[in-house]
Amino acid sequence: MKQYLIITFIISVTIIISSADFKVVNSNRVEFYEEGEPQDMSSGLFSAYINDGNSDYSRIKAKGGVLIDFDLDGDLDLSYGYSTSYYFKNEDGVYERVDIDNQGARGMVAGDIDNNGYPDLLKWRFQEYDAIDSLLYKNDEELYRTRMNHHLLMNSGSHEFNTLIYLQEQQLPFMHSQGLVDVDLDGDLDIVAIEKEGDEQFYIFRNNGFDEQGNIILEEVFSHVQTDGSTSRTLAIVDYDNDGDQDVYIPRKYGINWLFENQTLSGTYDNVVYNSNPSHLFTEVAINKNVADDSFGDLRSMGYGAAWGDYDNDNDYDLYLSNWGINRLFRNDNGSFTDVTSTYNVYSDSLSNGASWGDFNNDGYIDLWAGNIRIRDDVFINSGESEWSNLESPQFLTATQDIIAGDFDNDGWLDAFTPGLQMINPPYGPKYTSLMYKNVTSDSVASNYNWIKINLEGAKNSITNNGWSEKANKSAIGARVILTMTDGTMQSREIIAGKGHGSMDALELHYGLGNNNIQTLTIRWPSKDVLTNQQKVTIYDGPFELNQTYKIVEDLGFVGAKGDMNLDSQVNILDVMTLINYVLEGEGVEPEIFWSVDMNYSDDLNILDITKLVYFVLFH
Repeated sequence: MKQYLIITFIISVTIIISSADFKVVNSNRVEFYEEGEPQDMSSGLFSAYINDGNSDYSRIKAKGGVLIDFDLDGDLDLSYGYSTSYYFKNEDGVYERVDIDNQGARGMVAGDIDNNGYPDLLKWRFQEYDAIDSLLYKNDEELYRTRMNHHLLMNSGSHEFNTLIYLQEQQLPFMHSQGLVDVDLDGDLDIVAIEKEGDEQFYIFRNNGFDEQGNIILEEVFSHVQTDGSTSRTLAIVDYDNDGDQDVYIPRKYGINWLFENQTLSGTYDNVVYNSNPSHLFTEVAINKNVADDSFGDLRSMGYGAAWGDYDNDNDYDLYLSNWGINRLFRNDNGSFTDVTSTYNVYSDSLSNGASWGDFNNDGYIDLWAGNIRIRDDVFINSGESEWSNLESPQFLTATQDIIAGDFDNDGWLDAFTPGLQMINPPYGPKYTSLMYKNVTSDSVASNYNWIKINLEGAKNSITNNGWSEKANKSAIGARVILTMTDGTMQSREIIAGKGHGSMDALELHYGLGNNNIQTLTIRWPSKDVLTNQQKVTIYDGPFELNQTYKIVEDLGFVGAKGDMNLDSQVNILDVMTLINYVLEGEGVEPEIFWSVDMNYSDDLNILDITKLVYFVLFH
């Protein structure tokens, strides 16, 4: 009876509130500046929005950032930071500031670390910014000290986070970059860390769950010592050798770059050997693979960022290295690399920090965006042939720190957020700024090019423990999705949590299709199929409806929107009433429907799911 009264109250409140009139803000401008009216400046493929009338540019100064769907409502939320961090929820392409942990950040990445279904946010600091912080906070020692810890923001949904200190300020004080990888393939995400200075500069912290107080238990299981007095800068993660586990590339300064090959799996994805306790968790192979890049004379390497992408559509991931000098493009042919920078004319020798791959014109070939400090950014359009064009590059002079690609307005055309520092040349500078670029290709180019977007969720229902865990990393980090087209070509994307100069691209995978159609969709999950003793692979045959966003759950398949219990492609009061009826009557539901309304991922449907669904209906 008590439960019934509670449910009745929830329904009443829902009906009352949802019957009120709400003004729908419809804008293609990104409203994350609190003062003044942004200036619309168009350049080629993109429009950039900056606030030319706001003198407080330090609020949008950033070293790193993420575009992630933190609340699972289908659009990409934004977080970025430097001396202070900011968080914005996305409401139909318009960003609204939400006050969560505002500790500054040298960089950030996101992934579901506690496997509760919602991506968490990992932020780290760097000791080098002491002087800046001392000035900003007027030597407030206590405030200053608390801001130096490395923070993990645990996401409970609905833009609510619980802040944990996962590393104290004295641990890795020169942290320069991090990433999230399921290193040992046990179903939870481990932390890869890069420290700029000191003897040990590459670390792996294994995720051993959480204690009774809710604090993450991290175990250092690997480190690597530099012997040449050089420094490490950033990282770029991918399964470069196609064996089913993710590897780590580390751009470095005044030494040689590192490529660490994960030894958890060996062989190829269709002939896997699982090494439960390898003698060396990672092996450094950069020189042997021709990606050390010690081409700067006495300076040796000058690496500041890197990004992996399959530019030639052969399912081998190629490497773009951002240098404070001439950048490099290395083509991957079955794990062997060749410098092809001159072939495609992608030098971008203007102090590059970060880069991102993405099919910005939806023609079926991923393009390359290189972020520069000294001059404008370079957007190299991949035609599938040599001599990529950069004529459509943005014209704005910013000290771009990284490139984060993602479709923030859900129009199917890939946009980008560029964390940045000082704009150094007239007429706009000097000012501190970051830019959100809206892709306007569809408005400026007569094209019938198609696209598709894929969201994955790991969810094992039938896997037994045979050296691998029964758990699944719900963010599906490490999964690879391969599209085979009707003309026999392919496109490959991998979910990666760490690249560039301390950021990551969206967890959502975006594909431009040109005028092509999809024959098959293949997913290589970061899981073991116990029946074949191989990497778990699912294949879906076409045809597929194009210009759509799909959600695929491991061991379940294609699903609808979270909360859509009656499968009408809408989440509203009808879904709430249907769920209430199920909870009261205990009726059985299909697995796809069960997934849609298990709002707290508890594998049970109860009043907590009703409450979360009501909140979702009211505020989304």
